Amino acid sequence: MRLKCKEIVKDIYQISFSSRKELTRTFLRFEEYFESPKFRGKIFSLNEFKKWYTANSPEGKKTKRFTYYEDWHGFNIPSEILGPFYGGRFNPLSNEEKAVLRLFKNKRKKKLYIIATYKGASQNTIQHEIAHGLFYTNSEYKREIIKILRKCDQKIKNKIINNYLSKYGGGYHPKVWLDEMHTYIMTNLDFLKNYKISSNKLLKANKELNNTFKKYVKG
Repeated sequence: MRLKCKEIVKDIYQISFSSRKELTRTFLRFEEYFESPKFRGKIFSLNEFKKWYTANSPEGKKTKRFTYYEDWHGFNIPSEILGPFYGGRFNPLSNEEKAVLRLFKNKRKKKLYIIATYKGASQNTIQHEIAHGLFYTNSEYKREIIKILRKCDQKIKNKIINNYLSKYGGGYHPKVWLDEMHTYIMTNLDFLKNYKISSNKLLKANKELNNTFKKYVKG
């Protein structure tokens, strides 16, 4: 597997994959160790995750199939998440997981953020993932984002959590809800339509979030 990796913003590295399936197969355990409501901070096998995801994700419930590789198209993790993988706690590792670990072997002492996309990913997807990286690496950015979100209607935010963040793809862990909320409001207000949530009250927040993003990411 040939990976392309570059520092796209200070301390934020982007790994590019040739296909969506290659991306999702490689990053599944990294990502779910970071933000799964079931497996965050836990050691688990691919088979354990497949069984849980099929039983709990919306598409899995409908089709009785493991649809993870079709459901996701971008990933993001802080580099500290790789620690247990380097330490052998997730052995046996796949060849794809080993390839990612090799990329950051000499950067293990640095506080970095890693985003992963595949060839042909939309600009919105890339912005979404970079925004996660900024939220983690840049405290000033994070403070500005939280300030914007605090001004949003609490009822709307509760609807997003209850109808989307706690359920989509089996759900996100509560510790990443705020971060996820800011990226979805920033890059994809259309997702609200599927949950009968009006996006009109979030248009101002969408604009403010995008302006903040542009301030910290040039070009």
